[in-house]
Amino acid sequence: MAHPAEKKNAVRHSYVNELLALSVAAIKHSVADGTARRWKMEAKDNGDDWDLSRAASRRSEGTAGEFTTDFIEEFTIQVNETFELLKSAEGAALPLDQRTKILSSLTDMMSKVMKVSGGNKKLEKRTIAAEVVKILAKFVSTKYPEFAPEFVEILTAFGPKLDQELED
Repeated sequence: MAHPAEKKNAVRHSYVNELLALSVAAIKHSVADGTARRWKMEAKDNGDDWDLSRAASRRSEGTAGEFTTDFIEEFTIQVNETFELLKSAEGAALPLDQRTKILSSLTDMMSKVMKVSGGNKKLEKRTIAAEVVKILAKFVSTKYPEFAPEFVEILTAFGPKLDQELED
């Protein structure tokens, strides 16, 4: 089944401008990963290099703080991809303690990255949110271990939503 051009453009926009990983952009727009990769390859063959456009989009803010911004964006993309993997069948098959460890590690790393970046209100909000999530995860696993599986499931689904809410 052929997809409308608007869908291809939406995937491209998410990849180039929203800096989502291609697989995440495909999921966002209900397109098979292979289809998105084929579109990207075909576009490049026709002179529209999505990777080049993405790099230009990332650098359009100027040189000040470019490295920090690029690093944090890439790190955030990787965190989001990890959340997607945890939501997949393979991730759901991991033992609860492994999933909890992964989420705790991501939260800790995100908190440290945000603290090091300093001075950016968006990043400061994410740092505080990451700390709260970490404290809540520890609280739930200690005081209410029977709810830990549900908490991991909720937190996995909530991560991308939290990121969207803190975007303003």
